[in-house]
Amino acid sequence: MSRQKTISMRQTKLKQAMLEQLKRTPILEAACDKVGINRTTLYRWTKTSKQFAQDVEIALIEGRFFISDIAESQVLALIKAGKMDAIRFWLTNNSPRYANKLELSGSVNNADKELSAEQKALVRKAFKLSSFKNYGKK
Repeated sequence: MSRQKTISMRQTKLKQAMLEQLKRTPILEAACDKVGINRTTLYRWTKTSKQFAQDVEIALIEGRFFISDIAESQVLALIKAGKMDAIRFWLTNNSPRYANKLELSGSVNNADKELSAEQKALVRKAFKLSSFKNYGKK
């Protein structure tokens, strides 16, 4: 077996292991450590192969969903244990009755009014000082 073929087979196995690890641990540094490669190697692989770069992104998304499921199950376990912080967190983020509320009131008046002579002078001066050097000149 040629040296190049051996390297290619080893890289293929490492890439597959990396994708599987990212599905369980969606953190590049941690996954690289577990697989036994350097992050620069991972970046080089993603740069040279668009398909591998897409596979990495998909694996990261799957891994984040996996971790989110674990986190949600932990929150539910804390709720069952009667932990008020977890109960408050769940209700605030999952029930509109308990969500944070922000009430805005007021009115907007958008009437087309003519600028006064003083306002027109201020606008001309502002434009003169800005990059719009020829504003208002005809």
